[in-house]
Amino acid sequence: MTNTTVISTWLDETKWTDGWNIIQRGTQSGQPAIWVVDPSEANARLMGQYANILSREEILRSERFHQPAHATRFKVAHALLRLLLANSTGTSANTIHFEKGHHNKPLLSAQASSAMEFNLSYTAHKVMIGTAPHSIGIDIEWLQRPLDIEDMLTACFSTNEIAYIKSRTNDMLLRFYTLWTRKEAILKLTGEGIGEHLPHFEVLDGICEARKEVIGGQPPDRIFLYSFCIGDDFIGCVATPMPVNRFFLYRI
Repeated sequence: MTNTTVISTWLDETKWTDGWNIIQRGTQSGQPAIWVVDPSEANARLMGQYANILSREEILRSERFHQPAHATRFKVAHALLRLLLANSTGTSANTIHFEKGHHNKPLLSAQASSAMEFNLSYTAHKVMIGTAPHSIGIDIEWLQRPLDIEDMLTACFSTNEIAYIKSRTNDMLLRFYTLWTRKEAILKLTGEGIGEHLPHFEVLDGICEARKEVIGGQPPDRIFLYSFCIGDDFIGCVATPMPVNRFFLYRI
């Protein structure tokens, strides 16, 4: 098959559950799950534990950040990811090993006892982690981020998408980030980077067709996109190669 069918929709309900108990008990459903994390809150709970969770390379990487908030966000994201994967694989967090896939997309080592896959996304004040028993791509964006979208429209979106974004003056940033997070989630799913191909596949609500070579990164025959709001200030999207009846949604 030379085309990928992109099905874009919204999650009907976004009821969030406290994720700390899940991590502490080491219990997960094995179903697709989304974790939205406040780095400051999580850092207060994880303080003093990083040396027992993170690899030495991750600790050194965190020390290279110039801004303390970015270093905290990195440590929190990678520590929680390791804890989640440790629960899934029945191993210790600091023994988790990663491999690199297409365009260096991180993957759980082939030696792991679980086929759990994952993806990370960052924005101002938030981290999002997606886990699933199949490939997954996620993106989260802060709706209040100062951005001149005019400079990005023709570089990132098709004529139809631009018309949708500019259809009304109110909520224009919400429509922009709805489509942006969808495209980012697809690129995170396939491991493909941002490039000149972005305007050549569409992610409007409903069903769109795109040539696989345009999307890049060996995309599946179908990509399901699930958009959702996180409070009033954030929007997220999950991309999967198969329909998902239910996502488990956690806040930390």
